[in-house]
Amino acid sequence: MTHQISEVNGRAEIAYTGKTPWHGLGVKVDGLQSATDMIRHAGLEWTVALQSVCRQDGRAVEGYRFTVREDLSIVLGVVTDQYEPIQNTQAAEMIDALVTEGGAHVEVAGALGAGERCWMLARIPADFEVVSGDEVKPYVLLAWGHDGKHGIAAKLTPIRVVCNNTLTAALGGRWSKTADVYVRHNRNASIRIEEAQRALGLIRRKVDQTKEAYTALAATPLDPAGAVGYFGRVFPRPAAESSDLSFEAKLARWGSTSRNCSSCLKPAGATTGVSGTAWAGYNAVTQWTDHTYPMLQSGKVSATRTQSVLFGSYADLKRRALTEALALAG
Repeated sequence: MTHQISEVNGRAEIAYTGKTPWHGLGVKVDGLQSATDMIRHAGLEWTVALQSVCRQDGRAVEGYRFTVREDLSIVLGVVTDQYEPIQNTQAAEMIDALVTEGGAHVEVAGALGAGERCWMLARIPADFEVVSGDEVKPYVLLAWGHDGKHGIAAKLTPIRVVCNNTLTAALGGRWSKTADVYVRHNRNASIRIEEAQRALGLIRRKVDQTKEAYTALAATPLDPAGAVGYFGRVFPRPAAESSDLSFEAKLARWGSTSRNCSSCLKPAGATTGVSGTAWAGYNAVTQWTDHTYPMLQSGKVSATRTQSVLFGSYADLKRRALTEALALAG
């Protein structure tokens, strides 16, 4: 199961609108969906409970609990006794609060592994154009965990319509550091979810800041020499190591990546006013990261690489690309 999507009795726990995902799994739904409805379509109405951690002799381990998926009696993680589960339906309530206030709707919801991590992607009706014909659609990515390692995190993630490019990184390895809104699993989690519902309104205001930043990038010239310097800062040249073979291989990959990004300097679907700008350079990085890097030589999409683009080191790389591009814009 390389896609890592949770499956129960042959059913993948994912639902979506629009185009079928690359893995071809899940339930396709039509029309606008509330988060609560999408949770139901995806089969995520199950709950998580806490159970005692016991030694082999039956004695309880003080201070620790198992998080257990109740419908399957599967252990998802080990937590302290300060932990309070955040249920999937509670996460849905956070997005539905934004739906009520701003008209966002959920396009994807699903679970990974055995349900250790869940997520949904909701559209915010606040589309904008960076330059004429280059449209960006704002989304909110909401992700939450039942493994004891992740709370519930929300992040603005604008997407270019012409190539479905995720322009800002989603969530890196430490959700609490990269999320726009973050709630931990603790005794006050329910109260903090109510606060987070109000805080999600800040994401709508952040859309305006994002538009301003992207417009500045589109107004910043980037000649070929400047592009070389930009890509060099985003993808630092590997340092020599004790193993010459290892270094040569890394150097070859680095050179290939730089060339691939240079070839993307006219982003997919680009219109007049995009090429030759810092906006084009930034899009070249995200286009390579989202579309080229996950593809294996066999033509198949790597689930491991896709996870890295969404939640790992390549999510961090896209954040660095944006930071470096904004530095060019002053």
